[in-house]
Amino acid sequence: MLKLSSILIAGLVAMGGWAVVTVKDLPEYFVAGQQYTIEFQVRQHGRTLLSGLRPELVIATPAAREIIIPAVARSAPGTYAVTFTAPAAGAGVVRLTIRSGFGNNELRLYPQTVVAAGGSQPALSARDRGQLLFVAKGCNTCHSNIDLVNRPDNQAALTVGPELGGRHLAREYVIQKLKNPASQIMPDLGLSDAEASAIAAFLSGGGR
Repeated sequence: MLKLSSILIAGLVAMGGWAVVTVKDLPEYFVAGQQYTIEFQVRQHGRTLLSGLRPELVIATPAAREIIIPAVARSAPGTYAVTFTAPAAGAGVVRLTIRSGFGNNELRLYPQTVVAAGGSQPALSARDRGQLLFVAKGCNTCHSNIDLVNRPDNQAALTVGPELGGRHLAREYVIQKLKNPASQIMPDLGLSDAEASAIAAFLSGGGR
């Protein structure tokens, strides 16, 4: 089975049939009834921004049917946005999936908490925030990572880049690599200092 999966992935790579979805700004949790706009980019082979697509956001909660909302194109190449209202707090969590509109490439995010209007929840630790962002930024499309806990069921990693799990990478090295990839393969995702620092905390911390 693994061999067949590898063959299929190799075929997709050869045909140019894969893309990476990168979410720009992702809240740590959602407030029930509040409106949010999720902006994201779609990159073929992780680098080439793809315009002219018809992405969708799929919203799922434990007790309700899925809601599908079309995204709209932004003026920047390969950039899209979708606006939605967070479900009722009774939902507990919300699961967001972005369908890229390029083949069957999609990005499933970690489930996120929905709190009652006016409520809040404690901030995530840097490591937990980094794990969430590692998936939201599309990093685990190109990099396998055995340290990801209960990761969303996304497509198998293409292993374009090295395995990053269990390596306890130096925090400063990770931040430098994220902010200035200087690579023909790895793109510059325009991460904020806080985002790069959180991902570095996850990659340097190893397992729980």
